[in-house]
Amino acid sequence: MRSDFQSQATPETLHERARVLRLVRHFFDDRGFVEVQTPVLCREAVIDRHLDPIPVAMRLPGSKLETWYLQTSPEQSMKRLLASGLSSIYQIGPVFRDGELGRLHNPEFTMLEWYEIGAGYEAGQHLLCELVEQILGADGTAKMTFERAFFQGTGLSLYESSVADLGRFAVERKLVPSCDWSADWDDWVNLLFSECVQGTLGFEGPVLITNFPASQAALAQISASDSRTAERYELFYRGIELANGYHELLDANVLRERDRVANAARIQDGKSALPECSKLLAAMEFGIPPCSGCALGFDRLVMLACQVATIQEVVSFTAERA
Repeated sequence: MRSDFQSQATPETLHERARVLRLVRHFFDDRGFVEVQTPVLCREAVIDRHLDPIPVAMRLPGSKLETWYLQTSPEQSMKRLLASGLSSIYQIGPVFRDGELGRLHNPEFTMLEWYEIGAGYEAGQHLLCELVEQILGADGTAKMTFERAFFQGTGLSLYESSVADLGRFAVERKLVPSCDWSADWDDWVNLLFSECVQGTLGFEGPVLITNFPASQAALAQISASDSRTAERYELFYRGIELANGYHELLDANVLRERDRVANAARIQDGKSALPECSKLLAAMEFGIPPCSGCALGFDRLVMLACQVATIQEVVSFTAERA
């Protein structure tokens, strides 16, 4: 039993964390990426229905008290750098999400995020797979569409299943008490994916899930070949979501509408709306070059590299001891 003042991670594990950090930097530096640093405290944050930035009361000299936000991701600042003329970039640093604590979560965690200029959907997937295979020593990465993975885990046809179909399935498996749990198709899809699909993925090696439903595009482009899907992908290993990538949306008007919908959903969920991310929208209107981007949970990567069960074992001090 380690004393309360001590790190939860052992010295040996922290040495391994440092080694993985060096490997990641070497991987991107060798490919001509530029490492950047952006603010973790900003007036705005990317709007997401399910992710909650931590608000901070701030007063700059000579100004009134304002609400600023600890960032859930460096995305908006990094894209502003792309619009400012930087080429392919990466960043490793702290991000914050309110209300997240558990085996795989901490309110403050380390994120690795990158944007590759000129990379399309397939190239973005390839870079992520190459990185994970190199760091974790994996022999290849399998690929599967979201639709196929959903069918394998539930036996349900994703796009032919109604809210009622999904609700009945969830109630029969006692995931929720009744079909009144939600009237939103995405809510049911997310529930079934997390409870019936995710935990089965990646036990024979990393698995890349591609072509997410268009309603879950976030900041990804909609597929030109199948309008039901978005050019978004996530990588899973040993049942753990490790990374989330997009062929990046470039149209500010589309993002403005998605932000409006996300804020309406936040209000419906009993949360507060977030301010429009005006600086990101301005950057997109000015012009962000075509690119693919990806965010990877660095603590989870180290956890998998060390073959331990929780991120508490690879983080110096989590929220309980901070």
